[in-house]
Amino acid sequence: MDAPADTLLQADASPEDAVSDFLRSLAKSSRILVAISGGSDSTGLLLALHQAIAAGAHTHTLLAATIDHALRPESSGEAARVAEFCRDLGIPHETRRWRGEKPSTGISAAAREARYHLLADVAAELRADLLVTGHTADDQAETIAMRTARAPSPHGLAGMAPATLYDRRLWIVRPFLAVRRVAIRAFLTRNGFGWIDDPSNLNPAYERVRTRMAIEGTPLAFDGDAAIGRTRLSGAAASLLHTAATVRHETIVRLAPEALEAEPAVLRHALAFLLAVLGGRPYLPAGDQMARVVAFALAPGHGRMTVARTLAWKRSDGLYLMRENRSLPQLTVTPGQAVLWDDRFLVTNGSAEEVRIGPGPDLPVGDDDRSAPRTLARHRARVLPHVIPPEGGAPVAAAKVETLSVELMLAPFDHFLPDFDLAVAEVLAALFGRSRYPVAPI
Repeated sequence: MDAPADTLLQADASPEDAVSDFLRSLAKSSRILVAISGGSDSTGLLLALHQAIAAGAHTHTLLAATIDHALRPESSGEAARVAEFCRDLGIPHETRRWRGEKPSTGISAAAREARYHLLADVAAELRADLLVTGHTADDQAETIAMRTARAPSPHGLAGMAPATLYDRRLWIVRPFLAVRRVAIRAFLTRNGFGWIDDPSNLNPAYERVRTRMAIEGTPLAFDGDAAIGRTRLSGAAASLLHTAATVRHETIVRLAPEALEAEPAVLRHALAFLLAVLGGRPYLPAGDQMARVVAFALAPGHGRMTVARTLAWKRSDGLYLMRENRSLPQLTVTPGQAVLWDDRFLVTNGSAEEVRIGPGPDLPVGDDDRSAPRTLARHRARVLPHVIPPEGGAPVAAAKVETLSVELMLAPFDHFLPDFDLAVAEVLAALFGRSRYPVAPI
């Protein structure tokens, strides 16, 4: 995984060279879906890919898709212009419109969610092997600056990954992360093509625009070792979890005592991923939380603490972790509906009746069961989804109800998984009995 990260070290690649490197990196002949908005970055990406493939050096197929967010009156006309551009190049193109009511706040995040959801649907319909986007070195610098301003960390300094898995079903690849926007626009101009300027890219109401204005005119600053370091740290955490972690009663993770002898940075990283998975959080715990957890784990003696919705119990036979036994929701699932229970389990109701899903009951623990602390084992059902009978009977494990589908979700990985963290995601998926993640295309 070090090679893709190396492409982040410099921001002076030409569009042609970046596309050539990307196409050579693909493991097989692929159907490539290009997300094109009509802006300079995505237009330059599509044109550079088209020229490289048309030259006959690569046997890939190009497809294109535009998402009309319907946030400006001009958007439908702009999407039509993009469709015409693709038609002139002979590239199959689809337009999808973001329909429905738009949120009054958090519009950037909501638009991003809608965009990737719609693009993934197009990719499935067109049988695309991967999606490529026009994120540039300038975007990378802005991302690093925003993440650093929020919470400085090695994760933030690594920036966007060269490849990210979306919803366990579609790899998103960013071939232009080492290309400056000015180089892309010069490439388009040389080839006699223009682009569409989105006025929202100048609106300081958006964080990215404010960041762009703040760093404008300054050299693009990248920590050349950050992406490589993040990949290696995640790999080391994966190795530690593979050798030292076990899952008991489907809900309890035990780290063997020797895990606490690992390099502190590796132990911290492994614990952060465990806490995110067990607590149902898409982001790793904050730095101050992790400092407390590591200090607790390395301190002499036994003890308990709660952090990030997770109970940590240190004993002589290891460190045990489990979703804490409180703030567990009750949700109604209508016929045909799928809901995310406690941010950890996707429950789909295949029956003709609505069901109530909540925590389970305390369970007895046999005297000979020493696989986990008795208190944790007794509460094991409470942190799993159960059907709550309307007449007040005993809850029934949702996984045992034939008309329900229950799928464990690994919150830090199952929506957006950067290839930096693929190794640790694979280990945790295996620990919890999940299927493997799709192989990255590069």
